[in-house]
Amino acid sequence: MNETSNLSKQLKQLLVEKKSKLTIYVIGVLWVAVIMQIAVNALLRPESNILEAFVSTNSEVSSFELEMTTNYGAGYLSESDKRELVIYVAGQIGLQVDGEVSVNRNGDDCEVYTQKVGKNAETLVKVISLEKENSSGLTEINHYLMVNLKLYKNLDSVLKYRDLLKKMFHDLNTTDVQTTMQLTSNYKGKISLDNMNKIADNMIASLQGKVAYENRQENLFTIYAYSGLLDEYVTSLGTKINIHVAINYDELTDSTNVYLGTPVINGGY
Repeated sequence: MNETSNLSKQLKQLLVEKKSKLTIYVIGVLWVAVIMQIAVNALLRPESNILEAFVSTNSEVSSFELEMTTNYGAGYLSESDKRELVIYVAGQIGLQVDGEVSVNRNGDDCEVYTQKVGKNAETLVKVISLEKENSSGLTEINHYLMVNLKLYKNLDSVLKYRDLLKKMFHDLNTTDVQTTMQLTSNYKGKISLDNMNKIADNMIASLQGKVAYENRQENLFTIYAYSGLLDEYVTSLGTKINIHVAINYDELTDSTNVYLGTPVINGGY
C-alpha cells in the first residue's frame, strides 16, 4: 500500500514538474515572440515615412529641406580654425568650397560660412560664434555648427545626408544635435478648405499622428501634431510636437503651397 502511495506521489510530482517546465517554455516562447516583434517593428519602421506622407496626398514634392545644428563647444577658435572647420564639413557632404568662405562680424559674435546655389540643390555650411554668460557668470564664446541642405531632385538622399551628418557630428564630439526636415509642394490655383483638410489629415494619418493644436482657416491653416514614428520632437505647453503642417495661397504665383515639417516648419510660410 505504501509502495502504491509513494508511486502515486512520484507520478504527481513528475506531472507537476513537467507542467512547470511546459509553462516556463510557453512563457519563454511568448517573450521571444514579443521581443522579435519589437525588433522587427524597430527595423522596419519607415525612416522615409515623412516622404511617404507627402506621396499619400498625390502631391509632387517640389523641395526637401534638411537643417542640422549642433553645439561645437566653448573656447577660443581663430578665424582660420573656423574656415578650416567649414571647409571640412562641406567636404564631408561633397561640397567643393574652393576657398569661397565668407565672414560676418557683429562685435564678438561671428559667422563663418560657405553657400552654394545650384539647379538641383542649395547648401549652406556655417560656424556661428556667440558670446554668452556661463553658469559661473563668466563670459565665454560658444560655437555652433549649422548645415542647411535644400534639394529639388533625388529627395530620398536627404535621409542619407542626415545620417552622414549625425555620424560626423558624433566624430567631432559635438553635443545637442537639433534636426529639422521640411517638404514643400505646390498646387496650381487656390484649393478649397475641404481639400486643405483632406491633404493635412492624410499626411498626419500616414505618420500615425495625433493632433495637438490646430487652426484650420483659409488665411491661416496650420496644424501641430505628434507621432511616435518620428524621433525628433519639441515640447510646447507640456505637449510633444513633431509634425507641423501649413498651407497657404500665394496670389502672386496663383498657387497653393503645402508644407510638412518635423518637428516644426523651419522659417516662414
